[in-house]
Amino acid sequence: MDICNAIRIDRDVPMKTRDGTVLRADIYRPDDKNKHPAILTRTPYGKILMAERDFSFIKMVEAGYAVVFQDMRGRYASEGNYDGGDAFLTQERPDGYDSVEWIAGQAWCDGRVGTAGGSYMARVQWLLAMERPPHLKAMAPSISSDTPTPQATLWYGVVPLIMGASSVATMGMDIADKLAGQGVDVTRMRQLLNQVITEPGGVLAYLPLKDLPHFEYSSLKEIWHNRGLQGPPPEQAADLYWDYEKVTVPCLHQSGWYDFNLHGILNNFVGMKRRGGSAAARQGQHLLIGPWPHGRPGAEGEANCPQADAWGAGSTEYNIDFFNKYIRGEGIELPAVHYFVMGKNTWQNAADWPLPNTSWQRYFLHSGGHANKASGDRRLDRTEPGDEPPDIYIYDPHTPVPTRGGAWAAGNGFTAGPLDQSHIEGREDVLCYTTPVLKEDLEVTGPLALHLFAATSARDTDFTAKLVDVHPGGHGYNVADGIVRARFRKSVFAPEPVPPGEIIEYVIDLVATSNLFRQGHRIRIDISSSNFPALDRNMNTGNPAGQDKRGIKATQSIYHQSRYSSYIDLPIIKE
Repeated sequence: MDICNAIRIDRDVPMKTRDGTVLRADIYRPDDKNKHPAILTRTPYGKILMAERDFSFIKMVEAGYAVVFQDMRGRYASEGNYDGGDAFLTQERPDGYDSVEWIAGQAWCDGRVGTAGGSYMARVQWLLAMERPPHLKAMAPSISSDTPTPQATLWYGVVPLIMGASSVATMGMDIADKLAGQGVDVTRMRQLLNQVITEPGGVLAYLPLKDLPHFEYSSLKEIWHNRGLQGPPPEQAADLYWDYEKVTVPCLHQSGWYDFNLHGILNNFVGMKRRGGSAAARQGQHLLIGPWPHGRPGAEGEANCPQADAWGAGSTEYNIDFFNKYIRGEGIELPAVHYFVMGKNTWQNAADWPLPNTSWQRYFLHSGGHANKASGDRRLDRTEPGDEPPDIYIYDPHTPVPTRGGAWAAGNGFTAGPLDQSHIEGREDVLCYTTPVLKEDLEVTGPLALHLFAATSARDTDFTAKLVDVHPGGHGYNVADGIVRARFRKSVFAPEPVPPGEIIEYVIDLVATSNLFRQGHRIRIDISSSNFPALDRNMNTGNPAGQDKRGIKATQSIYHQSRYSSYIDLPIIKE
């Protein structure tokens, strides 16, 4: 037991699950004799690491909450075996239920429990919430996916490579510690895992990815195949989403415009409002979105948003208000949607998502057949195209378009968020379509999808898209991005090879954004076929992700003419 500034810290507190497995937690609570509500975070990454990464939880303790960080089954100080596959979906439900009810029965707890945590820690919140523990009153699943299935299916067959590799490497550190405890020399193993985390660009260039030597140790190869690459495919559409009908508590959904799980957060918010398992749940849904990447509140990239950094955003205070409202029952007015408008650099409130005052405006792609590079004969405007020749480029998977900014995670050797795209837009395999200079400010806030008519010479390939804010000096900063894998164009359940040369309409989900395109700026759409290593590169063979040692080049044709009008609908917000 440690005492520090009126905060009591109890370490490695044991809790026995229904099957007798002991899970251990560190508990931070006010150092007094009173009972307090509790907030539980269950993690596979180590409870000490979670506390050290973000000290904002201290504010929760100062607000009168007990904060509990628990190592999940088989991780760090907890007993049992960890299984990141199918067993994860079944075992974490009762473990989570038992943990909530155990906390509620402790002498220092007043019987009211909430849950918090992001990404993986959000997934376990959904699992335990669907078990409906009686003392669970509210949950805050931030930067959360909308599916219990492996990560890769979130992009409908496209693997979020950096995120998957980083997650596996982080878990591998605990495996290395356990092996070291058994007398195994893990020096080389730790070096390789650290290389994955700090130098992913070089590591992930290895082919075939399924044989990546950095994950050859112990059970890491299985975790890499199940979580980092593809994992088993879902069996039916219902498997893609949480069972919202089973969740009966209010939720705070927090994410960022540059978070690769943004689409999951938005789907969860809308899904719970429509299908939550109780009136209290349906009416108690809240959405908080800043200009952040996956991982932490705070602007990344080349953005200058002091109003949205970890302190200026007030996200911790927003979380405290949420729990005070739904756990303590305080009469706090909390907006349903609280979001940051980039470019305008202000926070706004709304009653719903998409915003009720959205005006959809369609913008079409145009060119004379030479949209390659930002200097090509290309444009983006509201006039439907007539008889225009297609734009053509060659996609070579062995020289993919490199990742520069975007909706990924903070760290991992790459910078997330908005970065100047000038270098990327100078490539022959990147097409650029740009509006004339804007005569007035234009706010774009809402969902984004590009309808692209395209043909390829390959039996499978990818098409990528970026929405870019072009400043008066000519520098363009990415606002949103997306990708579609051709063989999954109809369904993730029934992949179909592409008939070479056939013109097909692809819908590229760019998820959503909130950005004020200022007067004097321009709006640009970039089209290509790769974003590596943030996403795995399609080898154009049609084989499963990670299998190929060599890929083949593909000739890509992008159409914008009367029968095949490629376009994007922009959600315009009027004052």
